[in-house]
Amino acid sequence: MEDLRLIILFWLPAVIIFFGLLEAIIIPLLSDNHRLVRRISVNAFIISTTILIMLTFNHVMEAPIIYKFDKVFSIGIFFKIDLLNYILMVFTGIIYTISSIYSLDDINHRDRERTFYFFYIITYITTIGTLMAGDLLSFFLFFEIMTFSSYALMVHYRGNKVLEAGNVYIYMGIIGGLSILSGIILLSAYTQSYEWINLAEKFSQMGIVKYVIGGLFIFGFGIKAGMVPFHFWLPKIYRESPNTVNAISSGILTKVGAYGILRVVTIIYSVNAVKASTANEVLWNTSANLGIIIIWLGIATMVVGVFLALLESNIKKMLAYHSISQMGYIIMGIGVAAYLGYQGAMGFSGSIYHMINHGLFKSLLFMVAGVVYIFTKELNMYKLGGLWRKMPFAAFVALVAVLAITGMPGLNGFASKTILHHGIKEAYEYGHPSFRYAELAFKVVSAGTVSSFIKFFGFIFMGECPPQYKNLKPKYTRMSFAMGALAIIIIIIGINPYMFLEKLIIPAVLSFTYDPEFVGEYIVGMSFWNMKNFMDTILVFGLGISFFIVGVKYHLFKRHIPRWINAEKLIFKPITKVCEEFPNMCVERYEKSMILGDVFIYVMLLTIILAAFIFTVL
Repeated sequence: MEDLRLIILFWLPAVIIFFGLLEAIIIPLLSDNHRLVRRISVNAFIISTTILIMLTFNHVMEAPIIYKFDKVFSIGIFFKIDLLNYILMVFTGIIYTISSIYSLDDINHRDRERTFYFFYIITYITTIGTLMAGDLLSFFLFFEIMTFSSYALMVHYRGNKVLEAGNVYIYMGIIGGLSILSGIILLSAYTQSYEWINLAEKFSQMGIVKYVIGGLFIFGFGIKAGMVPFHFWLPKIYRESPNTVNAISSGILTKVGAYGILRVVTIIYSVNAVKASTANEVLWNTSANLGIIIIWLGIATMVVGVFLALLESNIKKMLAYHSISQMGYIIMGIGVAAYLGYQGAMGFSGSIYHMINHGLFKSLLFMVAGVVYIFTKELNMYKLGGLWRKMPFAAFVALVAVLAITGMPGLNGFASKTILHHGIKEAYEYGHPSFRYAELAFKVVSAGTVSSFIKFFGFIFMGECPPQYKNLKPKYTRMSFAMGALAIIIIIIGINPYMFLEKLIIPAVLSFTYDPEFVGEYIVGMSFWNMKNFMDTILVFGLGISFFIVGVKYHLFKRHIPRWINAEKLIFKPITKVCEEFPNMCVERYEKSMILGDVFIYVMLLTIILAAFIFTVL
């Protein structure tokens, strides 16, 4: 027991990385005759590392655990477990474990299984490494490896369309990574620090460069989080990716981007905990200004995501657009935390809570979509219907996830959306009155989510079953186990939403620079079951049902947005075109003339040398 304690306190990151890489080496060596051993080995590794991380809880509650490995990469590598990344690391283990169980039916030996699980393990290790990183350089290292390993998972099925979508994913990942690296370089140049530490006092004495640094981080992490206007890679790649990969990407990988933004605005741009309560407005000013931008970016992401989801017929693309929209909720919450500074605990709590809740119900929704596609070979929801008779269990867990994402009381989405709603209300009560419009947008988007998922569940599971599916008798036992596990967690959190808040989120909030009195008055003992919250929910559901009725009656859901406002066409393609054509232009305009100039110089020198030689001989 003492050895286990020493591993946890001194060697945990090294143990996870070492055995993870060992697992990655073993996987390709196991032949198809050892598929069961490979699958058990993958699950055993993820479960055991998750248990080890969970065992740090008592230590982390007392103080963050810090791991330093000075001899790595000459400058050393630094890891840290605190209450914020502890929550996300444990959640990562849960999502990867359940998704790997689902993959037992989703991925088989004909689908390059060894390759899939090799990159699956690498992606898991780097996700944990990114979350555990104690400094920005370590974070960037694992973040970039995670991008490339997840790319391999995304393009697992190969094919022209898959690789085309993969190109967009990897290009955007590289662009985001370069932006983050630029932010790290600028930050270190002006502050002489690579660590996640409070720098508000230094920033207060700097000019516009502090906003340039913040902008580079938000841009880089925002791409990974699917933030508008850099969201277009999600529906493109999700449509072509394996269902298991969609579950882990929407469940946790996009959250890493949001986690990066949260770390930046609540630590780097925040005031030191000792000075937080007495800090003047100048010190909080940078955080507040960034908060305004992040709030409106979150609102824009919410609105665009839900609007595009309402117009989408492809199940996987629709869920991808809702991932964008739900990430908008999280980004908005982060913005509220930054904007309100010392009193931003509600935004911080809501964003963390919704990261977990969204990861649960969206992973479940993608798993349901996978089951539907595997047995019907159809992703157009308008060509489906009546499948609840053929897939009753899938229909039941889909209903759980649908009600959760729409914010139905009794399921997990209700709690986090309620906290986020309180957070945006506080933004205009304690800040600028213009945020009333942000709260209005919050309600409209929530209603749009209700409408969209009435469409999702109604067109897939309700109504008349098409003739080609009359004799459908699907069997998906292991998939059912994975989906059932997620549904149970969603229900447990929904029935007792304060338990998760009290045990994990409130201690995490109090470990940051937020007002303990504010937390004690407004978050500790928060009552979710009150008439005001119920009335808000009834209003949202009523409005959402109205949207659905109008949309069906006037065929609004089958309309298409004009191609000229496509974000990929407006942003990505022009950038890639410039990047591709600029080198050619340089070659044509400058390199050729330089080569000709060099040739001319060489000829002249050779002529002079020959003339001198002849003159000497004569």
